[in-house]
Amino acid sequence: MTFAVSQGIVCNGTSDCSVPVGGYVTASRTINLTDSTPDWAFQLITNVTGFSFNTTLVGAVENTTYTINVGSSGYVGFTPTYRCSQGILSACEDKALDGTPVEACTPFDMSDGIMNGTLAAVATSPDTASALVCNPANTSLASSGNNTNFCVEPTNSTSGNTTASDLTAGAGATSSVGTVLLSAAFFVAIIGV
Repeated sequence: MTFAVSQGIVCNGTSDCSVPVGGYVTASRTINLTDSTPDWAFQLITNVTGFSFNTTLVGAVENTTYTINVGSSGYVGFTPTYRCSQGILSACEDKALDGTPVEACTPFDMSDGIMNGTLAAVATSPDTASALVCNPANTSLASSGNNTNFCVEPTNSTSGNTTASDLTAGAGATSSVGTVLLSAAFFVAIIGV
């Protein structure tokens, strides 16, 4: 999943725009099983691979600046680094699960509270960028693990209905119209489940 870590910007003028980025994000583990409580699967994969699957990980994104190209609009997104494991279930008590392919991912790699990941420009319409009036990762809600405060001002949008879902993109998340992810998450595939 990619998180907005800057306010929106419409970069007009004669030179590229320097955008301050940083704040806090909350990354969660993912799995492709449809079971509503797959804790058993995460435990099984942990036992086989030797690394744990954090339920959630709240970490800081390093405060820095990012350059947005002149003539573009959007915001800066942060994609945490995930460790993924892929395999096929076998010898299950529930025989219907035998042969089921599984991919489970967990955020990892924090150093001194800073989450490892990548920054990239996320292109949006000028209206959507203008509606992102602050950095949603730089709020007290974000630092406490709540990524639902997107600093969106719906009245800035011509459609009048810009929402937080307009600002999500990336692997494991539902991408909405108007958002183009310009970078992909880094995944480390660990085979052996």
